[in-house]
Amino acid sequence: MTSTDFIHVAISARLAHGDLVAADGALEADPSDHGVRLILVKQLLVSCANVTDLELICRSLYKDHPAISEIITPHRRNFEFAKYIRNIAVGHVNPALSQKALEWRPELNLVLTKLDAPAEAFLGYAVLETAINTFVDGERHRIFDSDTDLAYPPDLIRFLNFLGSTVHVGIAYCAAVAAAALEHANLPDFNEDWLELSAKAGLTDFAFITRKG
Repeated sequence: MTSTDFIHVAISARLAHGDLVAADGALEADPSDHGVRLILVKQLLVSCANVTDLELICRSLYKDHPAISEIITPHRRNFEFAKYIRNIAVGHVNPALSQKALEWRPELNLVLTKLDAPAEAFLGYAVLETAINTFVDGERHRIFDSDTDLAYPPDLIRFLNFLGSTVHVGIAYCAAVAAAALEHANLPDFNEDWLELSAKAGLTDFAFITRKG
């Protein structure tokens, strides 16, 4: 892996770490607005999914830092679950999920006609819990032992406990990955090289970045 790759790993890990810490803290503050809570939950799911993507580009670190792998390995399915939800319900909404949500929550036939914050929060939670319930292997859920109804307090607590524990693993993992990656990144000493670095910054030529970079 080149130094540029290690820099990318370090940046990715630090970004995911920062997002997880900030969103987790905001959710722990228990905001009263259901829409705000939903946004924070979605952000945490996205950030946990990003941890899964991060692992795909940083596994070469495990040879010299096996403890990093030990952080995430027992919890890998949890992060795969978060990525699944991100891909079908948060990053964009899968059409099949929309149809299944309408089947699971027939109230949506009425809710969809209302343009107000409570209706939109209900819609958001309905789509989220539908996505949660489709993470199945045949007829058995891969994480939970029953369907999830986020309006039912025990189910909501179960999901939030799952999310919280996954987030805390992600925070520890990202911190460890960032620290290990920086050992190999060969970053210049900014305090010593700031003049040269500033001159190069002034010559930066921005160009459109494709999806593959």
